Amino acid sequence: MNKKQRILAGLGVAALVAGSGVAYATWSATGTGSGAAKAATATPLVVTAGTTTADLYPGFTQGDVFLRVTNPNPYAVNVTSLTPGTITTSAPGCAATNITIAPATGLNIPVAANASNFAVTVPNIVTMITAAPDACQGVTFTINVTLGGVQV
Repeated sequence: MNKKQRILAGLGVAALVAGSGVAYATWSATGTGSGAAKAATATPLVVTAGTTTADLYPGFTQGDVFLRVTNPNPYAVNVTSLTPGTITTSAPGCAATNITIAPATGLNIPVAANASNFAVTVPNIVTMITAAPDACQGVTFTINVTLGGVQV
């Protein structure tokens, strides 16, 4: 091997050693610290009167309540209860006291996430008193309600 070949071979070995040194010279890094996650806040359901069916008459004890429910939450809600509040009517001669509403528990009414104007019927909780006057014929009663529910 002549001098030129020995120099080239030496440079080749030096390059190989230098290259392998780079491979061994990579550094790793780790870190510790904190991250963050935040829970959403439940938004109340919006409840409005629904389209009703005329099923009340004096002495009837199984009338239905018709609602429209909007669920602005990003998760489904299962409505489990209805608590009645104030009952009103604008019909002269037919007082709101001509009907009563029973609380409803044990309901199982799913309302989808982000649902808008979802029709809900709560059956068999309205009673019209036996002495309801003729002035109550065709009258729509407005019933304030509070719904209870849980995330599905």
